[in-house]
Amino acid sequence: MTERTSTSTTPSPDLIGRVLRASTAGFAVGSQVNQLSTPGLGCLVKAVRDDSEAVYGLISDIHIDDDQLVQRLVMADNPPRSLIEDQRHNRMLPVEMTVITLGYSQNGTIRYGLPPRPPLNLDPVALCLDDEELRAFTAVTPRGTLGYFRLITRTKSSVPLDQLLVAHVRDVYSKRDNDELWLSTAVQEIIDLLRTDYEALMPTLEALSDLA
Repeated sequence: MTERTSTSTTPSPDLIGRVLRASTAGFAVGSQVNQLSTPGLGCLVKAVRDDSEAVYGLISDIHIDDDQLVQRLVMADNPPRSLIEDQRHNRMLPVEMTVITLGYSQNGTIRYGLPPRPPLNLDPVALCLDDEELRAFTAVTPRGTLGYFRLITRTKSSVPLDQLLVAHVRDVYSKRDNDELWLSTAVQEIIDLLRTDYEALMPTLEALSDLA
């Protein structure tokens, strides 16, 4: 199992919500609409247990539930803008993010794979925006691969695999300051992993071609 040195797992100001429910394979994050300005499909996040333990994952879906007021506003011909803004920013409109687990950290060491235990309900979930931590998790292994990509390609998500891969590669490439070596490694990893899945491979490579 691949290991990486990690930075502190103390909750950061980049909090995007808290764990609603979880299993070793993934977890759901509850959030508010006003917390949706930064997280997006494919972003790397972490559920923090304490200073010595965290579970890392990838946002694989985001959906916003309705409530009775939303249903009434939808049926209105021209709902007042003030009511829409109040619904979005002041009310507890439920937002749920689905996260697939890619790895975990214990005592400062990152490991790729499923954790020994899932995060707990209400554990804080934050975006991985710290440069050192992001680079540690997405680092190229000594074998010249990205150890966690295999877990992404094996997941079952409501979002097409090619779209999830493209979103993640674009996000990490940007946060790694347009690291061309990382991008080249990511593309080669995708080719190796999806060699027998032509329907997923070709749209992924086409969508990433503008980054090269």
